[in-house]
Order: sequence, then structure tokens, then C-alpha cells
Amino acid sequence: MIQWKSIGIATLFYEDEEWWLKIRILFFSKKWNLVQMIFAEPKKKKKMTQSRRRKNGRKHILVFKFFKILKTFQIVHWKIAFSADDYTENAYAYWLNFSPLTRKHVHINFVDENYLVLVIKNKVWRMAYAFIK
Repeated sequence: MIQWKSIGIATLFYEDEEWWLKIRILFFSKKWNLVQMIFAEPKKKKKMTQSRRRKNGRKHILVFKFFKILKTFQIVHWKIAFSADDYTENAYAYWLNFSPLTRKHVHINFVDENYLVLVIKNKVWRMAYAFIK
């Protein structure tokens, strides 16, 4: 689950033997089947006219602005705990507990404890500046 307080929530969950993605932003809420969304049939492309090419150029600029805004987010703290059903798989990955790069962030265990903690911070003025810049 990813949450931006009072703005929105995105949740990924497993229910009725299917993966679901649920998003709520302000008063808009939507739920998608993740497998159908990923493996959907590609739509046939139509020939583009000159005006559509210009619109795609605008979309290209918006994509760059989106990535600029995405760069303003800072990861403050992250931690992941993992336990596979098979003890041998846990044993193969157990060395990650002692690796210098992942020592404080990854915890491989044998007690069926799985979680992900991700704390991200940002300020509105950084996002606004990245959008304008």
C-alpha cells in the first residue's frame, strides 16, 4: 500500500486467487484486475494525422515533466522482510542479511514474516518547481 495522506492511496492485494490494484485519489476510486491489465490484447494503431503528431509531442513533454516531478521524491527509510515457503530458498538468500549494502534494509527470516516498509518524503514546492522548470 502506498499512501499520500489526505490525497490518495494505491493498494496491491491478492483476493479470490487474483491480484488486484485499487487506487483512490481524493473522491475518485477504481479497482483493476492486474493480470488482465498486464496481459491485455494490444489495441490496433490507427494512422496518425499531422494534428495527432503534435498532440503526441505534447504528451512527450508531459512524460518528461512527470519524471522530473518523480525525481523530487526522497526515500527516507526502507526495510523489507522476506520468508519463502521453502527453508532452502531462505538459506540461499540469508547472506543478504550480512551484505554491506543491504544489512540495515533487508531481513531474510524463517518465521513466515513478510513486509515492506517504505517512507518517502516530498514537499509541494519541489514538485511545483520541477513542473515549472
